[in-house]
Amino acid sequence: MKIKSKGYHITRTEATEDRINGRGGLSFVLRYIEKVKFFSLIESVLVGLCSNKKGKSAGMIIRQVMAKMIDGTDHSISGFDGLKRDEGYGAVIETSQDDLVSSHIVKRFFKRFIHGKDKLFRKVLTELFVWRLRTTRPSVIILDMDTMVLDNDGAKKRHGVDVTYKNKKGFQPLQLSWGTKIVDALFRRGSAHSNHGEDAKAMVKRAVETIRSRYSEEVPIIVTMDSGFFDQKNLEYFEDKLKIFYVVTGKLYEGIKNHVKGLEEKEFKDFMGKSNRWRYVEFGSKLDSWVKFRRAIYTSLVQEDGQMLLEFARPDTVLYTNIGMSGDMTGQLKATGNEDCLRAEKIIAIAHGRGSSELNHRSFKEFIGREQLPFKLFGMNGAYYYVQLITHFLFECYKEDVAFEAIPVTSYPTTFRRKLIDFAAKIIGTGNRVILQAAKAFWKESKLDEVWRRCNSPTPIAFSS
Repeated sequence: MKIKSKGYHITRTEATEDRINGRGGLSFVLRYIEKVKFFSLIESVLVGLCSNKKGKSAGMIIRQVMAKMIDGTDHSISGFDGLKRDEGYGAVIETSQDDLVSSHIVKRFFKRFIHGKDKLFRKVLTELFVWRLRTTRPSVIILDMDTMVLDNDGAKKRHGVDVTYKNKKGFQPLQLSWGTKIVDALFRRGSAHSNHGEDAKAMVKRAVETIRSRYSEEVPIIVTMDSGFFDQKNLEYFEDKLKIFYVVTGKLYEGIKNHVKGLEEKEFKDFMGKSNRWRYVEFGSKLDSWVKFRRAIYTSLVQEDGQMLLEFARPDTVLYTNIGMSGDMTGQLKATGNEDCLRAEKIIAIAHGRGSSELNHRSFKEFIGREQLPFKLFGMNGAYYYVQLITHFLFECYKEDVAFEAIPVTSYPTTFRRKLIDFAAKIIGTGNRVILQAAKAFWKESKLDEVWRRCNSPTPIAFSS
């Protein structure tokens, strides 16, 4: 039986001195990150910490750490030693063999971030956030606050690893998401619950001050939260001090349940989401201890993905919000064309939009490959975590700005890597030029000529050095 075409029988194998690498897409992503002036930003933020002129610069080290994270093949620090021996890899990321970092250099670099210095990377996240705000110009900003558990249960002893609410030992950073991006984070030990200390209020204050001073004083800001942040002190702080809106999932106290049971059927309305149908009723509530009423919306899921639910199986929630409760702040919504946010149905939709935050966590965890952080010291792991967040942020921006025709913006990291990172590339030098070559069929299918053009002409980050 014929199983091979004539003339395509391999008779021998041999090595080649050509510079070939199977991660050709790294050149494109790194060129984009370079052209948005990110490495100038990172050098300016870390200038006081990493100023050793004899060693490799912070930008050079961060660049190679980010390249390895984008690649996603090997998550170990020791993997840098193997990459240092690969001439093809150095050519793809445009770095000479001598400038490729070893695992020892990477460890020494992250050791500089002990004693809280890892928080320097929050300044970088802030600059990236402002950059995207000015690029996309949103008329309303919806932020979501939540914690994310990094499971380090099976790792060797790590400083700061505690039992989390998921009964796994790990870290539990507090994160603030905007759309598909995590725009701020506070790396914390595993035992730090959602509303730990003043962390939540401080994080929202930081974001609000950034938006007001560097983007717009009038844009409406809405913060969404789960019941872990349902605290009167938080709500009063957002209302009275920050002058922003919130939508928070409350707790189903008996008083709320009894009130809803006493309402007439005609007071309930239906709301159809993307695939689910909800029954809801709106009322004012001040619970037992509040001094004023707040807007409350009680919802019950009656149909999920076309399947009607029995009454005893319907999940119920109650939402609390200050949207529509203040004349001055309501004026913000109307003036910016967001008057529909005053409707109960829109508020429910905003609360359900919190699911995108969970998708952010899923995307981030898929991007980093494994949740175990590589070092023993808390500050070193914190710095590594922030670099992961920053790289994921820029990865999302790359999909939006550059690769949107080649792959859907909603693609998860694994799909993206298989499509636009893991392709064979050959690096050749001719005259004074260095050329990256890929298979013609793949080049045309992925529109790499247009991808390369966009890589070289993005909107740069504007920051004060």
